[in-house]
Amino acid sequence: MHVDSHRYGRWVVDDWASSSRFEQDIQAVADGRSDTLDLGRSYHYGAPRELPAAVRQLTGLRTLRLGGSGLTALPGWLAELPVETIDARGCPLQEMPPMPWVRWALDAGKLYAFRRLIDPGRVYGAAIGPGDDAPAIAHLGRLIGERRLSLTELVVETPRGMPSATWANLAEVDRHLDELIAGLPRLRMFGIVDCPLGRVPEPIRRLRHLSNLRLSAVLPEEVPDWLFELPALVALDLSHNRLPRLPETLGRAQRLAELDLSYNPLREIPDEVWQLERLASLDLWGCPIQRIPAEILKLTALTDLRVDETRPELTVPPPEVTARGLDAIKSYWTQERASGMDYLSEAKLLIVGEAGAGKTTLAKKILHPSYPLNVGEGSTQGIAVLSWRFASAVRIAEADGERVLERDFRVNIWDFGGQEIYHSTHQFFLTKRSVYVLVSDERKEDTDFRYWLEVVNLLSDGSPLIIVQNRKQGRMQELDVRTLRQEYPNLVATLSVDLSDNSGLGPTIARVRRELELLPHIGTALPKTWQDVRMALEADDREYITETEFFRICEDHGFTRQTDMKQLGGFLHDLGICLYFQEDPLLSRTVVLQPEWGTGAVYRVLDDPQIMANRGVFDADDLRRIWHEPIYEPVRDELVRLMAKFSLCFRVRATDRYVAPQLLSKVRPTYPWDEPSDLTLRYLYDVMPKGIVHRLIVELHDLIEDEAVWHTGVVFQYETGRAEVIEDYRRRRLQIRLAARNSRVMLSVVDRALNMIHKSYPDLKVERLRPCNCEACVAAEEPTMFSMRELVDFARAGHPIQCRTSHQLVDASGLLSELWQPDDGGTSRRASGPGEVFVSYKWGGDADDMVDEMQGKLAARGLVVTRDRDELRYRDPIQQFMRRLGAGKAVIVLLDDAYLRSKNCMFELTEVADREDFRQSVFPIVLPDANIFDPIGRLEYVRYWEDKRVELDQAMRAVGQENLQGIREELDLYETIRNAIARITDVLADMNTLTAAKHVGGDFAELYRALGEKVGGRTQ
Repeated sequence: MHVDSHRYGRWVVDDWASSSRFEQDIQAVADGRSDTLDLGRSYHYGAPRELPAAVRQLTGLRTLRLGGSGLTALPGWLAELPVETIDARGCPLQEMPPMPWVRWALDAGKLYAFRRLIDPGRVYGAAIGPGDDAPAIAHLGRLIGERRLSLTELVVETPRGMPSATWANLAEVDRHLDELIAGLPRLRMFGIVDCPLGRVPEPIRRLRHLSNLRLSAVLPEEVPDWLFELPALVALDLSHNRLPRLPETLGRAQRLAELDLSYNPLREIPDEVWQLERLASLDLWGCPIQRIPAEILKLTALTDLRVDETRPELTVPPPEVTARGLDAIKSYWTQERASGMDYLSEAKLLIVGEAGAGKTTLAKKILHPSYPLNVGEGSTQGIAVLSWRFASAVRIAEADGERVLERDFRVNIWDFGGQEIYHSTHQFFLTKRSVYVLVSDERKEDTDFRYWLEVVNLLSDGSPLIIVQNRKQGRMQELDVRTLRQEYPNLVATLSVDLSDNSGLGPTIARVRRELELLPHIGTALPKTWQDVRMALEADDREYITETEFFRICEDHGFTRQTDMKQLGGFLHDLGICLYFQEDPLLSRTVVLQPEWGTGAVYRVLDDPQIMANRGVFDADDLRRIWHEPIYEPVRDELVRLMAKFSLCFRVRATDRYVAPQLLSKVRPTYPWDEPSDLTLRYLYDVMPKGIVHRLIVELHDLIEDEAVWHTGVVFQYETGRAEVIEDYRRRRLQIRLAARNSRVMLSVVDRALNMIHKSYPDLKVERLRPCNCEACVAAEEPTMFSMRELVDFARAGHPIQCRTSHQLVDASGLLSELWQPDDGGTSRRASGPGEVFVSYKWGGDADDMVDEMQGKLAARGLVVTRDRDELRYRDPIQQFMRRLGAGKAVIVLLDDAYLRSKNCMFELTEVADREDFRQSVFPIVLPDANIFDPIGRLEYVRYWEDKRVELDQAMRAVGQENLQGIREELDLYETIRNAIARITDVLADMNTLTAAKHVGGDFAELYRALGEKVGGRTQ
């Protein structure tokens, strides 16, 4: 069955640009994958406040959760559904039909209001909130005292959607709460959440059946010892309290599986935690803990650990390890125990600023103060990396105190070219755990201090920044240092130096050394094997090595597990010591030991005069000309992939040409835009990193409309939808104009791509704005702009919003719905037109006739069948094809032996298999010669693709590198298929798969039924 989930009135979606979670959840119930619907999970209702009509079609609905939804009435037709349980806590219900069979969870006030409609014996859960008055609380106590109410769940909490509610009734709650708890000896779940009670009620200790206890933001002075002696306690939430420590009795909670200590001022993990043998989940997010000790290895049942690795206090294990999760942390300590400890004394010094400011001279004078000033020295092209060593005393924190270790301190000085073209690219190398020096040329007075301060602050996670004013001819620009330090707390010093006579150089070097030695990660303990491998790589003078060679070096220094080797490689990559992209099948084969060599190769392309003259367009011949030295030959494909990885270029579909967006023409091309009722959206940045639109162009290059792309903008097109995106860096904004047709699809595509880009800037602040649509604003050049947050807030409350230009009241829900509701005119196939189904199969075989027949039968029943023979071409077009497999679409896969041995077919299948809803979206038909039901047969296909990979690899070794353009991608594809085919065929074999004979013999009725539930169509 397919549910028309658009028949629901106006709902305000928190994440309006993503696929509607409501649609997904309601379809899951319709498909039989779930029997529960939580309307408060994703949505806050605006107006009207009634249950969506789509729910009426859910004949498999058993449990309904309404908390946070804002519903005021339940319709009479709800009684027609087989609903067994309704949780209405936190829902302002005023009306409901009689449903005597339903089990309820209600607020105390609603239990009182519906006392004549609901049998207390059918109530399993209750909540007391800040809005429940004395009569409601007294009624609850009376029912409990008379034993008419036997609850298993009781919570005292601030409801969702009411974070600012005040507990005016707190004294009343405090007076009755102990009595209520004492009268409910069979409670299994009890909670006090966001209620400043200030104490832990004593009667809790007698709840012998209590398995789930939540005491969040209760703010007690201390936690009583007996709390951890509750015999049935499995889950405990003590989050958002002021607990600097916990009682020693914590170790007695031997059944505890979930422990939430988040947002408490715990500086270390309590030792008693390591005694909890059954603990599976530990939440320490927001706690200022300094280390995750080796004792974590004792928690063998632990599978979920939440810590914030970005907090500066947490230094052990190193953040690069902690960020990789629990397995990486356990591996770190396992290796440390096996090999012993060494200590980190290495950091990066990044020197930035405008071209010609003196960055390179300063870098060289740090190494050799006598380095002569060379007026004719050219500007740095791209990035130069210099090695600096000095004797240091590193402070080591140990369990029994602190000690000082005398050793050499290693610094990699990164000298960044200052030309404008490099600015967007440099962002990929501005890392945390570094010291930054901003060099300004005081003669030119052209340094954009605000830009550099903001971009370093954005990307460096608060790393210390020193401004060095390079005096030339005695001139020095006056800076308002006090104001700058208030705005940029990471600005630690402002120094001046004259590089012509070295005056001021000594204090500058001393301050740089001091900041390097004070970096939080210095002195961090590392497994000795890690440092041994690090030193071996440093002694290797090669530019790059293969992944296999890297593994061999690790084995030579005591590593035995490849997972540990990869973890070390990831750590070295995160520190900028090497480039090792493990998640990329092509790039993972090479470990670049000298990152400046790899980045230098990239910059050679961007700096090439011919490519610049050609507006960023280049091909394989250009790359052979630029990378002509023998060292580049084996890795040309990897270097192109590296450029794509950094969003510096994309391949033009169905050609061998590439485009570097930052070199595109700055002249906006002419293109038609005659779009009635187009929609506008704006992204406003507090700090706008350079090159956002370039990265978006690379990300969505397969959707670029003809030649409508230039240095600061692009037009994307998909089917009938169009989106124009223009960057205005001076105003820190992106302007998006959407054609009214298919606006929802286009907005979703663009917004998702931008979200992925934004996530690469950890502290980036972006506001999404929607222009007012009143008459005055429609005609205005600069209309009133409403933030999406304020529109959602007004729509949730059901209120109009006032235009700041015309002062008219505007429908907030209407402004939102224009962006995400289905388009008029039948453009939304899922909502009002026939369903679209894609078919993937091997052309030219037995499957052709079957697909012909299937296409006719399904089309006759209202389903549009799109054959990949007509729609798809190898490689580039698959990206557009995959975009059409959005939420609610389906793919029929005809599996025969030829399909499973076809690179084109398997490329399509591996792309589809990467989707989260793979099982729900793929409808396999297995032909007789596809041997996927026998494990040995599945292994035969794995062996086939391994043989293909080895055969091609050997053939490539016999051919000159200049003839391998594009061939490496084939090897990459074979490896991807080899790695994925066992998993995919195993999933397909496990699905309810029909044979070809059953489909044809049944006139495709079973297939049609399944497809109809997924994408819609005529059901008769």
